[in-house]
Amino acid sequence: MYKIIIICLLFFNSLFASEHLISKFEFREDNSRLFKAKALDPNSHINIFLPSIPYSYIAKSTNAGLIRSFDNKKGWVYDLAKSHKRVDDYTYIFTLRKNLKFQNGKDFTIDNVISNLKFFKKNPFLYTNIDKIDFDIIKIDKYTFKIILKQKYEMFLLDLARVYFYTDEYIKKYNPVGTETGSANKIAGAFGMGPYILKSGYAIGSEQTEKLELIANEYYWNKEYPKIKTITVYTQLDVNKAIEDITKKEGKLDVMPIPFNKKLEVVLSDYAKLIISKSTDNFVIFFNLINGNKQLKNKEVRQALNQALNQENLLNFVYKKEGKISPFTASINYDVVNKIAKENKYEEKKFDEKHLHKLLNGLKLKIFTQDRFMFLFKGIEYQLKKYGVEFDYTITTSEKDIYKQLLSTNKNKNSKDWDLLIWGDDDWYYQNPWTVFFIYETQGAWSTIGEDKIMQEYIKKFFVSKINTKEYENIVKNILFRAKDMAYTLRVPSPNKVIAVNKEVIYNPYQGGIIPLWEIEITKNHWSLRKNKKYDETLKKAVKPKRIKNETN
Repeated sequence: MYKIIIICLLFFNSLFASEHLISKFEFREDNSRLFKAKALDPNSHINIFLPSIPYSYIAKSTNAGLIRSFDNKKGWVYDLAKSHKRVDDYTYIFTLRKNLKFQNGKDFTIDNVISNLKFFKKNPFLYTNIDKIDFDIIKIDKYTFKIILKQKYEMFLLDLARVYFYTDEYIKKYNPVGTETGSANKIAGAFGMGPYILKSGYAIGSEQTEKLELIANEYYWNKEYPKIKTITVYTQLDVNKAIEDITKKEGKLDVMPIPFNKKLEVVLSDYAKLIISKSTDNFVIFFNLINGNKQLKNKEVRQALNQALNQENLLNFVYKKEGKISPFTASINYDVVNKIAKENKYEEKKFDEKHLHKLLNGLKLKIFTQDRFMFLFKGIEYQLKKYGVEFDYTITTSEKDIYKQLLSTNKNKNSKDWDLLIWGDDDWYYQNPWTVFFIYETQGAWSTIGEDKIMQEYIKKFFVSKINTKEYENIVKNILFRAKDMAYTLRVPSPNKVIAVNKEVIYNPYQGGIIPLWEIEITKNHWSLRKNKKYDETLKKAVKPKRIKNETN
């Protein structure tokens, strides 16, 4: 009888959004918080799959800076600094915490701050405008120093959350210069100051190992964290195999983002539960206007591809209602984007059905994607077939393959032909649509749109506009409207975070692109602590899916 019920559920899931079925299912409440294990039990261990921006997630867990990206309105909290004061448009005074130590146990002093900031100034990351900004660093006393910018730059604090501090030995030996993907962990070792130490493996964007091991940093300044002794991170797994590992097996995977069409498999799992939250992450589908299909250089073709997509049907039947329709590529869940969408009307060029067919019929597009996004492309393909569009897929399990092609296209050096490429653009910048806007900066490696002088002028103003002002709102609107008018991407709804989590793992996802590994906890019933005892049959009952309400919601 149980098998018949499951077969019926799976059948109806193909016809309707699974949300309706889930609401009718009988669940137990998630009571995992009542059975928390003690922090840093020496046997505590979880396995996590990070298919998108693993280098960023790992760097945030193993490194520390003056401030740390966080799930609040301003997008950060204090980390190694305990306070700061902005004196004027150019001057910041920071006060450092006392008794700080590197992961190797050596004292961290204000001299380390100054030497690291001087190194960063000469070797900045290349995905904002900080590489064009000069600044002075002045020591005031043992715990206080001053940063004086030489140009106006309103994104300085958001950039500062990504400036990490390393030992002198690491800097001299491994030279962690900034790149298009930041400055992340080039090698394992106790070189930073974050809550976890990278024990083995590495991830730097364009390169990564398939597996990394993290261990808790006993010298982390905030003694409340981390909670788990060991974390194994996988960066490259077959998504269907990963779904099977987390839903049908124990001890293989504990946390992973899932394709939206896999929700029911997680809900019915003996070992996993479903956690969902609103998100500022983005699915960015690039058009290759550098060396892709020449028909895409016709703006009307790109506009027609966007118009041919029924966004409501994508949301209902492909996303399984896990997201929101956005008029822009940037997530509608950014406050400023949502405000602009509500208060401003965009006059979009409309083609009738006959003209859509004329523009699109016979169009053949080469798709380059990670396997985890095939559910989305298959939904898009289904809709565009109506207009005679054909897809030819190249599929990979690894984001590094996506980067290899994406980051070389602007220089016309990509080794694979592609016309559409999808990137899981998790909100790495946090609470700021620069996460998407940087793909319109035509001199940058992330851009595939060709020359656009109007957009470049908008972007220059974006960097010097104070956030939460009318000036800032206007320039964001100009960028959004210009990108939409030029149809620089294939727009799809803004996604929710949909995550499969082991039933004995306690995890609240952040809205943006941070996975706070240091905050994750486990229960006494977790596989790593049970000492080979079987998982209790009563705990296998389906857990009610949980929708997280973030502070930023």
